[in-house]
Amino acid sequence: MIIYFLEKLRKIIKSIGKKEKKLINLINYFKYKEKVTFYDLSDNNVNFSHENIEKIKIAAVITFFFNKDKIQDLVKVCDGLNSLSYENEIHIFTNNISSSQVEKLKKEIKIKVNLIVINEPVHDRLLPWYHINLMKKLYVNEDITHFLYLEDDIYLSKSNFNYWLNSRKILKKFGLIPGFIRTENNKSDNHLYAIDFLKKSNLNLLPKIKINKDYNFINNEFPYQGMYLYDRDLMKEHLFGPSSNPDCGHGAFNLNFIDDRMINQDLMAKANIGLTYINPPYGFFNRIVIPFEIKKKRIAKFCEIKHLSNRYSNTQSSFGNIKVEDAVK
Repeated sequence: MIIYFLEKLRKIIKSIGKKEKKLINLINYFKYKEKVTFYDLSDNNVNFSHENIEKIKIAAVITFFFNKDKIQDLVKVCDGLNSLSYENEIHIFTNNISSSQVEKLKKEIKIKVNLIVINEPVHDRLLPWYHINLMKKLYVNEDITHFLYLEDDIYLSKSNFNYWLNSRKILKKFGLIPGFIRTENNKSDNHLYAIDFLKKSNLNLLPKIKINKDYNFINNEFPYQGMYLYDRDLMKEHLFGPSSNPDCGHGAFNLNFIDDRMINQDLMAKANIGLTYINPPYGFFNRIVIPFEIKKKRIAKFCEIKHLSNRYSNTQSSFGNIKVEDAVK
């Protein structure tokens, strides 16, 4: 009888927990509504595809756990990065591999990259975190204007980069960061899927920055993108703040930064979360926003980045089940 009662109590508590999250989101939305006029620009004539003429130099870092079957994806990622600006540098961290494997990588990647082999990592799952010390060294070079860290199967295009540059100019005053959504093509129905959306989002309940009659920037609960892209201001905040610590989000690190969303991320994923949950504006879930086309009622295509491994939308998984066109309604 006692066990039966405890099992019932456990289910009730679990149910209350689910309702509590919905309530927290609703409270958050009403906080946003308190400052809605501040987040209303309305007449901004932004051109997301505008080619910036200022000098751009990008330092990009990729973590690659050696796998011969994934080299072609890595090559595509590097080629995409090489197209972003005339001046950039690409660094690749990899685990303990043989000299023949090193030569194979250099042969396949035809552009100039700095291949860094960590011969004795503390643990393979810590490999992504080795990029932080490198980024600190790179940050000293004031010629570098942007810093990019990404997983080895994230393809970032020139169009994606132009969108980010033009959006950052608008969003900087709000403390928000232009974001991307990882997409995959489902081979069965040939539709594009927003792989990190675990459920559809209600547009009316999302915090947003009103830009003009064509676009809003929307904030949602699923900001994971497998990468971060920062200018010097954002990179300084990340490198010399709490988000560059693997324990950020956990009470053992700092009680002021406890966050279930970070606690529940695995160690490798946390390496690219960066500033996502650090000091979001009042009424926002996090600091990442994405552009939404009002007339087409869909997330703007120029913020879609390709997840080249294509492994979620084509397998049974909790990820990759929501079509891009249905992700926000």
